[in-house]
Amino acid sequence: MNAAVLKNLTEKCAMNIKITKASGETEKFAPEKLLKSLVRAGVDSQQAEEIVNNVIPRIKPQMSTRKIFRLAQRYLRKINRSSVFRYSLKEALYKLGPTGYPFEKYIGRLLEESGYKVTVGIFLEGKCVKHEVDVYAEGKREIILVECKYRNSTEGSHDVKTALYVHARFQDLRAAMEKKHRSMPITGWLVSNARFSDDAVRFAECSGLKIKSWGYPEKESLQKIIEKNKLYPITVISELHEEQIRNLMGQNIILMKDLAKMRPSSIAGILSVSDTKAMSYKQQAAELCGC
Repeated sequence: MNAAVLKNLTEKCAMNIKITKASGETEKFAPEKLLKSLVRAGVDSQQAEEIVNNVIPRIKPQMSTRKIFRLAQRYLRKINRSSVFRYSLKEALYKLGPTGYPFEKYIGRLLEESGYKVTVGIFLEGKCVKHEVDVYAEGKREIILVECKYRNSTEGSHDVKTALYVHARFQDLRAAMEKKHRSMPITGWLVSNARFSDDAVRFAECSGLKIKSWGYPEKESLQKIIEKNKLYPITVISELHEEQIRNLMGQNIILMKDLAKMRPSSIAGILSVSDTKAMSYKQQAAELCGC
């Protein structure tokens, strides 16, 4: 990142404005964080600086990071269509609702894209009791049992009790499954679009429970996996309403790459839009995932 650019932006923000994070905590607004998030979404440095310059004068004390994101998104939409989808990814994960099932289907698709045979929503016998497993993924070298915890807002985090509960269920399942799959390692995952508390992370690291959230673990977080493999959900298209999203998922169209492979007439029929609009969606999807 250009040091002169960061210095210039920091000087413009010398008023020391405090903003409100999703956790409810406040911190000093750091323009370099906003700049880096835009560049990471594929915006070139000059355009990113232009957007940050436009956003800074509109930031008010105690403004939420979500509102700042919306401000940046508004300017980004005008200059870089594909980048706005990447920049909207975190928000798109919160739109995989209103129940947890769409999020479970999406996580299942991520694992399918990695070569696993996936079943979403399955009951399995544990050593002591029967359990519902959100995502069952069987690969050539391991079986993954996933518990999904979806939230439709950025408020709060999952505490250690959630990790303890999921780990206990996994231990009961593994005790029963190891008799049938003696040569296949069985791994438990806890996945959420929300954050995990520090205690939940510490317990998971100590117990062997794999947890994944938007930003954790750093190199294999949901964000990194999605961006690296271009597995963007259809919800990155902000203008799609809930019924349209539900209709697409009902047809197992979950990823933007799924949309890119469809005929415009099929898209138009599912979404009840014109052929022109359907073609626009298809082109946007193709541009984003490089299909």
